[in-house]
Amino acid sequence: MIFKSDYHYTIYIVGFYLFFSTYFVMDRFLSSTNEKYRRLSNEKQMYVVSNILKGILLCGITPIVGNILYETMYLDNWDNNLIKNMGIVYAIPDCVSLTLVKKMDMTTKIHHSIVCIFNIFSIRNDYNNDNIIRCMVIYACFSCFAFIVNILLGTRYLHDNRNIGIFMAKVAMYIYVTCCFINWAWHGKYVYLLANKCDNTVCQITIPTYCGMVMMLAWDDIKLNKWLYKEAYKNERTIRKD
Repeated sequence: MIFKSDYHYTIYIVGFYLFFSTYFVMDRFLSSTNEKYRRLSNEKQMYVVSNILKGILLCGITPIVGNILYETMYLDNWDNNLIKNMGIVYAIPDCVSLTLVKKMDMTTKIHHSIVCIFNIFSIRNDYNNDNIIRCMVIYACFSCFAFIVNILLGTRYLHDNRNIGIFMAKVAMYIYVTCCFINWAWHGKYVYLLANKCDNTVCQITIPTYCGMVMMLAWDDIKLNKWLYKEAYKNERTIRKD
């Protein structure tokens, strides 16, 4: 099984190339099938493709991610190769997006950059040791469950059906908010316990550094949840008035 392989950099390079290439396949498909997509600027087209492909990928790995959460959070079993390789798969869409999507919010750029940096640390980490890098795994896993958010962000430019958009925004918001709260609650408990038994300089540096970086990810999550709420309920009230 490829996800059990220890050829992490090979998986990253091949995966990056394949995902990069898929952008142009999706672009050609949407250009030939969707009039609204053809009228978008090139930058906006890449944004649409980026989110749709990321949503599809995250949806595809959700069963594996769910198993990782069960193994790690419940059984305290940390499979080094599986976790590292799934971390690579999770990070590839963000790395490719930084390369191909020219216009994106600064918070999104920071989010993608942090994910890419975390991936480097993940590859070099030994998950059998109790350390702050384990938190990256949990954060990424919960983020996968919110794949519908990326699909919504991409597909909203491909149709004019506001009811579909409102429905997707509601579903995405409820899933995203639930994942965020469970994720943050677990983080708070784990970081607190880890900090209490910290007895060396390394953890005294890595724990605050991680917390600072993950707070930037959380800020982007909060910003996106606010946008989902606006799309779900303010647009719904507008339709009712019409």
